[in-house]
Amino acid sequence: MENNIHAALSYLCGDYLINASIIDPIQQGTVDVLCADRNVAFVKDKLSGVYMLSSSDLDLAAELIEEMPSTAPLVAHSLELCELAQKIKGYNSVVPCYQAVYLDEMPKMSGLLKCRPLCLDEAEEAVKMYHFDLDSARRHIELGLVYGGFDGDLVGMVGFHYQGSMGMLEVKPKYRHMGYGEQLEKFIIAQKLLKGGVPYCQVVQDNAASLALQKKLGLKISDNLLYWLHKDKE
Repeated sequence: MENNIHAALSYLCGDYLINASIIDPIQQGTVDVLCADRNVAFVKDKLSGVYMLSSSDLDLAAELIEEMPSTAPLVAHSLELCELAQKIKGYNSVVPCYQAVYLDEMPKMSGLLKCRPLCLDEAEEAVKMYHFDLDSARRHIELGLVYGGFDGDLVGMVGFHYQGSMGMLEVKPKYRHMGYGEQLEKFIIAQKLLKGGVPYCQVVQDNAASLALQKKLGLKISDNLLYWLHKDKE
């Protein structure tokens, strides 16, 4: 089937909040579009190899899931697609997330926090704050995806995941409850806007603190959930 990206984007915009994580990378050219039409968008992130699927046609979705590599991670943009993928591929790790999307103007920065990309010699500091290993931290830093916030000392970090979503927001314990988390997220929102993208992040369903922060900063939260699917070793 020949891809009709215009039709797919029109379909995705029917629920913009849940589908922003497919819409933005299509527009930014950071995914391979594998199938796109008036009721389906199936893409593969060029950097990470993660597949993302939104479709109202479950029969077509089943065919597309069947064609995926057996161990490839998938982001399913509805519960029906999640359950279908589990049945077909046997995924045993499922993480439901809300999607938060920033649709406002450039945020106003405040405070004395200075932000810059982290350097490779700061990778170990990043590992202490966020749950990735040293090799992953170095790769993210080499790609310019991780930023540190400094108020004299390094107080926290924020960045972009490979797929383009905002994340890695961490503040060192002794600097918490001082407004640094809000300043870091405003900074990363601004970075996304400056690149012509749509700022969005994915919040694990039961992370009430993060959801509250997104709402405070003006992000709109999806009514529905998307699902990260992996195969963990048993």
